[in-house]
Amino acid sequence: MDFRVTASRYDPVFRRLHYTASGNREGVRFTVSSFVRCAKDPKTTENIHLVALLALTEIFKRPGASGR
Repeated sequence: MDFRVTASRYDPVFRRLHYTASGNREGVRFTVSSFVRCAKDPKTTENIHLVALLALTEIFKRPGASGR
């Protein structure tokens, strides 16, 4: 999976990282906008990328409407 985080915002009150990521997976282009609960503030862009990678991996593990 090749992606990059295009936008992110951390809400310290609710400890949520809101992010938007775009990329390619198995030849299909995707854009995902979601949020993840974090134990602490992901201060660096590397940490934001890792949090988004974990979240996207979980999202793409789910079966799709096509059964894949």
